[in-house]
Amino acid sequence: MAADHTTAIFVAQLILLLLVGRLMGEVMARIGQPAIFGQLLAGVLLGPSVFGALLPSVHHLVFPDTPALKSMIGAVSQIGIMLLLLLTGMETDLSQINRKRAAVVSGSVFGIAVPFVCGVALAYALPSSLIPGQVERLVTALFLGTALSISSVKIVAMVLMEIGAIRRDIGQLILATAILDDTLAWIIIAVITGIAADGVVDFRDVGTSLLFTGLFLVASFMVGRRVVARIILWCNDNMAIEMPVISAILIVMFAMALTTDLIGVHAALGAFVAGVLIGQSPFLTEHIEDQLRGFIVAFFSPVFFAVAGLGMDLRTLLDPTLLLFTLAVILVASVGKFLGALLGGRVGGLTVVESLALATGLNARGSTEVIIASIGLSIGALSGQLYTMIVAMAVVTTMMMPPTLRWMMARVPLREEETRRLDQEEAERQQALPHMERALVHVDASPNGELMASLAGLFAARQRVLTTLLEATRDPGDKAAALPGRERWLVAAWSVSRNGAEASPAQPAGAAAPSPYQLVQARAAAGDAVVQESAKGYDIAFVGVGQPLSATGPRFEEPLHGLVGAFDGPIVLVMNASARQVAAGAPLSILVPADGRADTRLAVEMAVTLAGATRGSLTALHVFDPRENTLTSGGRGRRAGMSVLVDAHRLGKRAGVPVKGLTATNLRPDIEIGRAVRRGQYDLVVIGASLRQGEARFLGMRMLALVQSLPVPVLVVAR
Repeated sequence: MAADHTTAIFVAQLILLLLVGRLMGEVMARIGQPAIFGQLLAGVLLGPSVFGALLPSVHHLVFPDTPALKSMIGAVSQIGIMLLLLLTGMETDLSQINRKRAAVVSGSVFGIAVPFVCGVALAYALPSSLIPGQVERLVTALFLGTALSISSVKIVAMVLMEIGAIRRDIGQLILATAILDDTLAWIIIAVITGIAADGVVDFRDVGTSLLFTGLFLVASFMVGRRVVARIILWCNDNMAIEMPVISAILIVMFAMALTTDLIGVHAALGAFVAGVLIGQSPFLTEHIEDQLRGFIVAFFSPVFFAVAGLGMDLRTLLDPTLLLFTLAVILVASVGKFLGALLGGRVGGLTVVESLALATGLNARGSTEVIIASIGLSIGALSGQLYTMIVAMAVVTTMMMPPTLRWMMARVPLREEETRRLDQEEAERQQALPHMERALVHVDASPNGELMASLAGLFAARQRVLTTLLEATRDPGDKAAALPGRERWLVAAWSVSRNGAEASPAQPAGAAAPSPYQLVQARAAAGDAVVQESAKGYDIAFVGVGQPLSATGPRFEEPLHGLVGAFDGPIVLVMNASARQVAAGAPLSILVPADGRADTRLAVEMAVTLAGATRGSLTALHVFDPRENTLTSGGRGRRAGMSVLVDAHRLGKRAGVPVKGLTATNLRPDIEIGRAVRRGQYDLVVIGASLRQGEARFLGMRMLALVQSLPVPVLVVAR
């Protein structure tokens, strides 16, 4: 009966924490504050400050002071800490630190050092009654200094998005500095908890903790990144159970958390680093990431922050002395962080206004401080009163930050290069190809297959897209079979790097260099294997086979027929490859018809990518409808047509590709396309096509006739 009673109380606690936490989070979100504040407030309402004060007997019934229940809810809370740090790590983009390395490093170091020293000094000024008796004051001082000096990257990012500054140069700088803050925080906390494990400071253990922490980080970022990426890929592509990648991610997180715990530092560091490695995996799709985030946000986040709120007793702040110390904590945290980050910004080469904006933005605390305070409370380094002070500081500083940062950001001028970058990013958001991460390529030994292998290699190297290449051979089971398509893919990809055409001029500095490592796997495969492979989360499929179309009707031959029916994304098909040879690595002269439709816009993007990869050129052809190009139409057709060509020119300019515009007027665009091909010297024609729907998806008869009539290779981008 006792066990059942304990379980029932535990479930009742979870119900209350979840229900009140989500409701209060909704209230905070509606008034423009982070939802975690509502979840913290839910814990305060359910804790001794309100529920316990108003209905003490009922509160004792629901939240009894029994070791079994405390350990059960504590276990859920500890798992919540690790999962929240996993999510924080997944959202941490360390590459941002390289963009303005000096300002980021100096802003973070000074922004941590100044409030850290002030926090340690404040800890030594506190009365002994606020210091837990089982640890040395130095341990408490180190925890307090850390809690007062770290910015919360999640809160910083949320505020920057809320005020529309996340893509500004100074916004990216603030976010990158907060990322470095968070990263350093978990290293510092890991070391502090390691040296304070026995309740005293043993300085001989400091070197050991730092050594093991350094070895763990080196191993994680040198070897762990590839291992984690391969684990995610293997689970995604080979396991048939539901959500195998989520299970793999959780196992990786727990394994790394266990590793850091075994080497004597806190498990939080392992969970955070696991999140960083998982977030950098190119195989982690947005769908999988959303599933994991939903799982954490819906259950563990509200439970953890509500439990954190339960540990606060606001009645302690009724004591004037404690209230004064709480104000001192808030003042030291705010002024120390502001002055430190301001000094760091100036040392890093920022202007006064930019340094002020950086100092203002980094004053957001929130989730990181709550987690640090919870760890300190759980290991006995912080008393309940100090814990309440730190959480109160996190809430107050974060609520102050949005209006002050909005005011400061309005005074940071836009530079010319920043304006160009923002325009580039806005344009890329409207394109399809920059968002693609994985490509499936299926080729055979025909001229179509040879050409497609090369074009897919150009595309992958230019767009940094990870590729799986399946090659049709006589014996798919022969692992030693030669794969000429793979060699052509590699030659084409390497040619992009040799030409220096691996990225557009707008590519940010410090980005990972492209190379044929993007070929994830290449193997022989039969038709049914191609269709099965296509279900593993690819964004685009490239197909080069000798007989793509049926000789008896407008349908695709197998395996293309099955692939077209099963695949959701665009399918790129090459035809007429034997009509004209395309020299490997030579600049491509490409013709692309453009009429503004979605499928032709994607074809223009593809044409620009291939031309840029070979340092080639592009001709965009727009055929006007004579019925829309009359005086009675008010010239709408001509304006629309010229707008299409202008868009193509802008896209080419951003990618460093020269674009020439051609116009013609005809009711039959296919006729004008054929004429343009015969008049010019083009190596490739890229055409966008919408697949028709019937018993199966197929190309329209007019499109099919056009493609078959052209005397040059044709790349059909169908969707």
